[in-house]
Amino acid sequence: MTPFAKKQLLILLAGCFACFVPGKLRAQKLFFLYAHGLYANPVDKNFKDNNKYGVGVEGGAAVGWGKTFIVGTVGYTSFSNSDKNTAGKTSYVPLKVGLRQYVFSKFIYLHGDVGAGKIKNDLYDYSAFSGDIGVGIKLTAFEVQLDYDGFTRKSPEPSGYASWIGIKAGFNLGL
Repeated sequence: MTPFAKKQLLILLAGCFACFVPGKLRAQKLFFLYAHGLYANPVDKNFKDNNKYGVGVEGGAAVGWGKTFIVGTVGYTSFSNSDKNTAGKTSYVPLKVGLRQYVFSKFIYLHGDVGAGKIKNDLYDYSAFSGDIGVGIKLTAFEVQLDYDGFTRKSPEPSGYASWIGIKAGFNLGL
């Protein structure tokens, strides 16, 4: 990630944090760990033409105040290749930071993450900007999310954003 991209990422996160932090922070901080299994359905035309679907896992940790949490996530997704794809399976390993904001008690939340993803198949091996946005529902220790996720493609691939809709489900354990 270039120094300019890192600076942009920090500015974006600071701006998002300023928008979501409640006016009055509580002294008590909350912390939780989470793990999800995921299913990804490509939506970008080029990515969809070359990949059927993806399955994977992700995990992370969060620290927050009240209904706002700063989140760190790492994951792994493997996309199966279509008959047209000569590059084989595509693996995607993201490392992201973001925000989770509960909008209805601690039941429904919105979240957004940005970071870098390692993309690899038989023809390509590179790192690129990665980001996602979504909504989730938390029921005790179980949660389900619907996300729009993806990464920027680099040359020699066609330029653009390889994207998919993901369904994630797993556990959220508060500590």
